[in-house]
Amino acid sequence: MPDIFLYTAGGLTMLIAVIHGYLGATKIVKPSTAPNASAKRILHAIMFLSAVYWFVAGAVLAAAPHLFSGEVRQWTVYACAAMLGLGALGNIWGMRGRHFGGYLLALVTALALLGA
Repeated sequence: MPDIFLYTAGGLTMLIAVIHGYLGATKIVKPSTAPNASAKRILHAIMFLSAVYWFVAGAVLAAAPHLFSGEVRQWTVYACAAMLGLGALGNIWGMRGRHFGGYLLALVTALALLGA
């Protein structure tokens, strides 16, 4: 059962990352009215890099049952869960709880920890 939790957490995390990257680029960065080009590039980098980090964490979580065992697996999952959990807390705090992204990240964090 822990392997299924990790597969689910990994798959959902990769899906969240792709949606975050797409929506961030089309709904936030593109229509932004930043005062200069460098501010817009920074915003784009923040949106893109967070999506990349989440996608990699999802891939690691999905592959963890096959690549790692024992304590290495456990600490790998803990590291991914810490990154995703902090993203969830930041999203919930920053959006005052009105955005579903933080709750989705909290869900995948819980699934990952169940799979540890």
